[in-house]
Amino acid sequence: MTTNAGESRSRNELKFELKYCERCGGLWLRPAGGMQIYCVACGREMNQLPPARKKPETERMEPKPKLGADNGDFDGDEDGDVDAAGGAV
Repeated sequence: MTTNAGESRSRNELKFELKYCERCGGLWLRPAGGMQIYCVACGREMNQLPPARKKPETERMEPKPKLGADNGDFDGDEDGDVDAAGGAV
């Protein structure tokens, strides 16, 4: 069985892509299609941090009513005319 040099080379090639570190902004190479987002140095530092805590849906706060909000009644004149400053004409 014979193989040509082009086929042999393509099987042994590693492909890399240029990536910026999402922590320090430095440029580095990662394997093509890799999912790493930090350079090696920042990756080590990020691994030292505790994992992020996500709040369950039940812990979310209910929205508070807006201060000064009324029931939507408009106190303008009978025609409903309003000038550019927002006051009744």
